[in-house]
Amino acid sequence: MRRLTTTIGLLSTAALTVALVPSTIAATTASWPDEEWVNGTVGTSSFDCGTDTGYASTAFGRFLSGSLLGQDLDPLAEVEGVELFRAADGALTVDPPSAIQQPPLPETDTYTNPLDIDLLGGLVGLDLTGLTVGLPLGSAGALNQYAQVSGYGTGAGASGLVTNSGGVGVTPTTPDNELPEPATIALSNFIPAVAGVADVELEVGAVAASSELDWCAVLANELWGVGPVTGSVREYGIASLDLSAESDLLDDLVTEVNETVPVIQTAVDDLAGPDGLISDEVLDGLVGNLLTGLGVGDLEGDVILDVDLQGAVADRLATPLTDAEGIVTIDLGGGTIDVDLAALLGTPGTGLNSLAPNTELVLNDEVVNELVAIIGGLLDDFTTGITSDLTEALYEAQLTVDLDTSVTLLAGAVPLVDVSIFLQSTLGALLAPEPGAPPVVFTVETTILPILPAVQFALSLLGIDLDEIVDVVVEPLVTELVGPLVALLNGNVISLVTTLGEDLALLTAPIVTALSGLLGFLPDTIASIEVNAQPDQPGGDGPYIPADPATQSSAQYLVTALELELIPLVAPGGLTELRFATASVGPITAP
Repeated sequence: MRRLTTTIGLLSTAALTVALVPSTIAATTASWPDEEWVNGTVGTSSFDCGTDTGYASTAFGRFLSGSLLGQDLDPLAEVEGVELFRAADGALTVDPPSAIQQPPLPETDTYTNPLDIDLLGGLVGLDLTGLTVGLPLGSAGALNQYAQVSGYGTGAGASGLVTNSGGVGVTPTTPDNELPEPATIALSNFIPAVAGVADVELEVGAVAASSELDWCAVLANELWGVGPVTGSVREYGIASLDLSAESDLLDDLVTEVNETVPVIQTAVDDLAGPDGLISDEVLDGLVGNLLTGLGVGDLEGDVILDVDLQGAVADRLATPLTDAEGIVTIDLGGGTIDVDLAALLGTPGTGLNSLAPNTELVLNDEVVNELVAIIGGLLDDFTTGITSDLTEALYEAQLTVDLDTSVTLLAGAVPLVDVSIFLQSTLGALLAPEPGAPPVVFTVETTILPILPAVQFALSLLGIDLDEIVDVVVEPLVTELVGPLVALLNGNVISLVTTLGEDLALLTAPIVTALSGLLGFLPDTIASIEVNAQPDQPGGDGPYIPADPATQSSAQYLVTALELELIPLVAPGGLTELRFATASVGPITAP
C-alpha cells in the first residue's frame, strides 16, 4: 500500500501507524545487531531493570490519520493524537498540552487524549459517531489515545478501543455487547450511482492497537544474558469491516409475497364450507350420475380446510438471508444488504485478527464474482423457500368433507335414498401421495328410505330400481370424486403458489444486476486494505526510525490496525488513505 508520510511533533521522521498496548509485556525473540551493541560504549557495566533510570523515551497513540478525499488529516487538531517525550533528566514534553494525565507511577508518565466526536463534524464522508454508541458502562471509549514513557527504559503507545492503562479491548472473542457500533465511510463519494442501490457505506468496527517496549530488558539480555529476551510487543484488534447498502428492490420481494399470499389464502377459503367449491364439486359428481327422473335434495354438513398461509411464510420474511459462512446478509424487510469483508477476506473464526504483519487483503474480480454468486444463491433460496413453505403448509392441511343429501324422485319432492359423503385426508395425501400409500377415497353411506306404493309405481314406470340408485348413482362417488377434487386443488391453489415462485424469480433478477453493478466498482475503488501494518517488518513500506547503536537507541516500533486506500471514481484526485488505530513506542535511548 502506498502510504502518506506523517509528521507528528516529536517524531519528525516517523510514519504514523496504528497499534494497541497490552496490559503486560510478553516475551518475544528479537534480532538485534549483537556485535554493534557489544562493541559499542554502554554507560553501565550491569543492568538493574526497574531500578536504573535515565533513559530517554518516546511513545504516541493516534486513532485517525492520513487523508480524506484529498484533505490531509494529520495537521487537524480535531484528530490529534497524544505523544510523549521523556528526556534522560526526566523532563517531559506532552503534545498536545491538553492531554489528560493518568495517575502517575514512579519515574513513569501516562497521558490520554480521547477524540471528541463533537469536533469531528467537518469530516466529509466519514462518520465516527457509531464508535461512541453501545459501549459498556465505564468504558474509556473506542476513540481513546494513549501514551506512556518512563525513565526505566520502557514505553507504550495505544489507540482505539483501549483502556486508560493501554489494554486492548478488541479480540476475536470480545462479545458484541462490549463493542460499539461501527464508523462509516460513505462510498457515494467514490463510486458512481447504481440504479436501485443507495447509501453505500464501508463500516469500520471498533479497532485498537498497542506497541510496548522494555529496552532495558533487551540490552541486559543482549549484553549480559540477564533476564528474558524481550523485544517489542505489538498487538492490534479489528472488530469488523463491512460493506453495506440499501435497495428498495429488496422490498419488492416482500411486497409480492405479502400481496399474493392473501390471494392464495382466499382461494383456499373458497374451497371450504357447505357452499364452497368442494361442496359444489361433490354435488356436481352426484348430479352427473343421476338417472332420468331423479334429483338431488339440499346439501347439508360442512367442508373444513384450515391453513394459515401468512403464518407459514412469516419467519422467512422476518429472518435475514445469510450464507453458511456469514459473508452476506440480506434483510429484505429492512431493504439492506451487508457484506462481511472480515469473513470474506480474513481467517475463519478470527476475521481480520491474528494476521501476519503487513497483510494485504485482496479484493479483486474473482472475489466480486464470488459475492455475486452468494447473493444470487440467497435470493434463489428465498424464492424456493417461500414456495416450499406454502406448499408444505398446504400439504399438511387437514381436509374434512362431511356432507349429507338425498336422491329424490323428480325435483326433490320425494326422498328415495339418504346419502352421506365423508372424506378426511391431508392435502398432501391427495396431491402427492407417498409411494406405496393406499389411495385416498371417499366414504359413501346410503340408506334406502321406505316409499309409498304410488312412488314405487312411478319408479317402475321410469324403469328405476332403488338398489340401482345405490349401485349406479351413489357408489361410484367413492373414487369418482377424487380426480375432480385433485384438479380443483391444483387449478385453484397450487397453481397460484407456482406462479408466485415464478414472479419472485423475475423480481430477483434486477436485484442481482444492481448489486453486481455496485460490487463491480469495488476492486477499482477499494485499492488497498492492509491489516497489522508494521513498517519495519517484511512487506512494510512506511518510514520508521531504525535502531542506533552509537547512541544505544532502540528502533521505533509502529503498528496500525487498519489502513484503507480508496480511489474516487466519481471525482478523480480526491485520494483517501485512512489509518485507523496507530500506536508507536521508541526510540528509547539508554543512559
